Amino acid sequence: MFPPMLLYLRIAAPDRSRGGIWLPLLLVWLLLLPLVVLVLVLALVADIVLFVLGQKYHYYTLLLLRAFGLLGATRGMIVHITSDKTNVDMELV
Repeated sequence: MFPPMLLYLRIAAPDRSRGGIWLPLLLVWLLLLPLVVLVLVLALVADIVLFVLGQKYHYYTLLLLRAFGLLGATRGMIVHITSDKTNVDMELV
């Protein structure tokens, strides 16, 4: 599963027409990729060390991979926030 690549954001007053802006999240994911790889390697090393030491919980890598899967599941999410002065619509594509 891939994380969302675009964010479509619309902020407008209730009586005005809605113009939106497309924000490329792909660039954010590319910048975070080295950090994610480093964290996964450290989690894998921690899991191996804890397994060798006989500790009960040694599933940090699995926890991180499932968290990334959860991030991928946010594709298609739409958020509507309405107040008296402003309407905000956010869509993850």
